[in-house]
Amino acid sequence: MVCVGYCEHVRLGISVILMGCVVSAHGSEVVSDIAYESPGSLSAWLDVHRPVGGVIPGTPTLLFVHGGGWYGGDKAADNSLPIFQPVADAGYGVVSCNYTLSEDISPSYPQAVHDVKAVVRWIRTDGVTYGLSPTIIVTGPSAGGHLSELLGTSSGVEVLEPLSDPPGGYRVQGSIPFWGLGDFVQQVQDWGNTGPIAAFLGGPLGDETMAVYVEASPLTWVSDDDPPMHLIHGYADPIHDWNSSQSLHEASEAVGVPSSVEFFEGGHSFGDYGGFDAAAERLVELIPQLLLLDRGPDLDGDGTIDVVDLLAMLESWGACAELPVDCPADLDGNGQVGTDDLLALLGAWH
Repeated sequence: MVCVGYCEHVRLGISVILMGCVVSAHGSEVVSDIAYESPGSLSAWLDVHRPVGGVIPGTPTLLFVHGGGWYGGDKAADNSLPIFQPVADAGYGVVSCNYTLSEDISPSYPQAVHDVKAVVRWIRTDGVTYGLSPTIIVTGPSAGGHLSELLGTSSGVEVLEPLSDPPGGYRVQGSIPFWGLGDFVQQVQDWGNTGPIAAFLGGPLGDETMAVYVEASPLTWVSDDDPPMHLIHGYADPIHDWNSSQSLHEASEAVGVPSSVEFFEGGHSFGDYGGFDAAAERLVELIPQLLLLDRGPDLDGDGTIDVVDLLAMLESWGACAELPVDCPADLDGNGQVGTDDLLALLGAWH
């Protein structure tokens, strides 16, 4: 593998689990087919995977968005389960969602984006009843990688967020797309029009569709308040141009957003990456890294650093809990909430 940007490793053990629709042999369970609100959606269902004993408070949520060319795939497809179930088994709450596909409605943009935004909203509202944290890292392969990138770059874009804001808004805390697509215009200009992209966006790239291709591209919305992103892409990908990931990485770095891109000698599948276990292990490595990079003194995320943030830091004073629990008040990432963190908060007070 080739890593550009940060590529530090934090290794945690992952148990291999037996598949099961309710409870796995090694301690994770699934609650299936939960409805979420997304007006106009034709597939507003999600599954929650979590440790049998429940998610430990303070443990972030991983949102997994399936692939399938925006026209196929499913939240519980066999080619996804071996990834997010082991992540749940490692202690994380995992949400796997369906969204409207172009096989059901063409074009399915922007409905598919509205749907995954609505899942973020669900996690931060109804998800609390399942023990889920509103701190969200999003991931997914291929089309799910594109949607993961868009969730990372488009927070606050009104045309993509028709429902009212949930507590904390729609901004996620990190994105880990696998062979996604950051720029539809670049993809088509370099590689040509394709049926799946045309069905998703309402036709081949041309004068009449250019605005939609631009709007649906994560690259369009990159800004300095985006969360950290770690992109993963194969140099031999025959479907999505790896240069699209490189361009998104460079655009994020240019505005000061922590970003990295990891290339590997392979194509457009988890098998090429090293298998499902390798992907699950990489996610468990990357989640705490992205959370650390996204930390700041605005602990309650309201846009100001004030007495509420100070009290939150004082409540967290001392040693941080072990992973997978996050410790957002540990601003310097040394495992302790202490004087240096307090001084950093006071220095940013406003």
